[in-house]
Amino acid sequence: MSKVDKKIKRKKSRLIFLIIILLTSTFFILYTKTSFFYISSIEVNGNEKITDDKLVLASGIIIDENIFKTNLKIAKENILLHPYIKDARIQRKLPNKILININERKETAIIEYIGSYVYIDEEGIVLNILSEKNDKGIIEIDGLEINSPKIGNKIEFKDEEIKHKIFEFINNSRELGLSNSFERVIIDEAHRAVIYMENGGEVAFGTLDDVKYKLNFLISILKELESKNQGYRTIHLDKGNNAVIIKDND
Repeated sequence: MSKVDKKIKRKKSRLIFLIIILLTSTFFILYTKTSFFYISSIEVNGNEKITDDKLVLASGIIIDENIFKTNLKIAKENILLHPYIKDARIQRKLPNKILININERKETAIIEYIGSYVYIDEEGIVLNILSEKNDKGIIEIDGLEINSPKIGNKIEFKDEEIKHKIFEFINNSRELGLSNSFERVIIDEAHRAVIYMENGGEVAFGTLDDVKYKLNFLISILKELESKNQGYRTIHLDKGNNAVIIKDND
C-alpha cells in the first residue's frame, strides 16, 4: 500500500470515528435533554372485547415516559394477566410511539353454574362469570357439574371423562356454523344431549359420540327441511343410523 493510500485510509478512519462521536453525542442529547424520545402515542390493534384504554392501563405504559425506559417485557406480562388476552406483542416505533398487537380469546360457550353463567373459550379458559347472560350466538350448556370456576383458570368438570367430548361438541358446532342456531343444550348423567333450537324445535342428539358426523348429518337434515319449507318439532338422532323427524303437523 502506498503512502498516499495509507494517508487516505487514516483520514477515512478519523472521519468515521468523528461521525460515530457526533451521532453518539446527538443521541445522548436527544435521550437526556429533550422530549424527542418521550412516548406521545400508544396504538392498540387486534382487540374487540377489551377497549384500548383498558389495555393501555393494564400494560402500565405511560405517555410522556422515555420510550427506552419502558420495559416491554413487563408490559406484556401485565397485559397477559387479563383473562381475555391469549397473546400480546409490544414494540417500539421510534422515535415516540408504542405498538401493542393483541390476540384475544373468544367466548365459545356458556356453562350454567349455581345460578350464574360461566363464559369459556375453546381451550376451556374461564373468561367471565356473570349473573345474567348477555350474549347470543354462544352455546349455552346446562346439566354439567363443574368445580368452583375461577376466572383465568381452566374449567374443571367433576366428571373428567366428558371433558373431551364437550369441547369436541362445542368447537365443532362453532366451526360448522351451527352454534348460532342453538338456544340451549342440556346434557344428562348418561352424557346424552338435547339441543333446543332458536326456532323452537328440539334435536335429541343422543350420546356425545361421532360428534362431527352427527352434526354434519343434522346440517343436511335442516337444509332439506328448509328447502321444502317444512317445520319440525323434534329431530331424533338417537334412534340408530337413521334420523326420525317429527314434523309440526304430525
